[in-house]
Amino acid sequence: MGRNSEIKGFSATRYGQTLDLFESHASRLPVLLELLASPWVMRASEIVCRDASPTPKCVAEDVVVEWDPDRGCPRAFVRAGRRFRIDAVLQSWSSERAWWDPRRHVSRRYWRVLARGGVYDLAFDRTSSTWRLVGIHD
Repeated sequence: MGRNSEIKGFSATRYGQTLDLFESHASRLPVLLELLASPWVMRASEIVCRDASPTPKCVAEDVVVEWDPDRGCPRAFVRAGRRFRIDAVLQSWSSERAWWDPRRHVSRRYWRVLARGGVYDLAFDRTSSTWRLVGIHD
């Protein structure tokens, strides 16, 4: 058995070895997508918006969304004059609330997407046929 000081002083990297785990940007994407889809990322974001969607940064901005009819999901969205190309759809879900009350009825379809290195929640309001950005995950 070694001593504590020997263990703390041990270097696991060989001399001259780089510390970068990935060879290229493209090799990082599968790992990033797997991490973002894992349940513990969801549990870390427990702040609730006005519409009861779990998002770390609650926003409520109208956005323009380009729809991809072949894949059946958003292709890109425009926020503050900037176009964000969607690299991957991480999750999608629906929300139906107060369906019995026409004044309070909420019917939305949500997409959690990876775009420009950030994770965004887009919502399509089925009652008004409008798109909104409802969350930003850093």
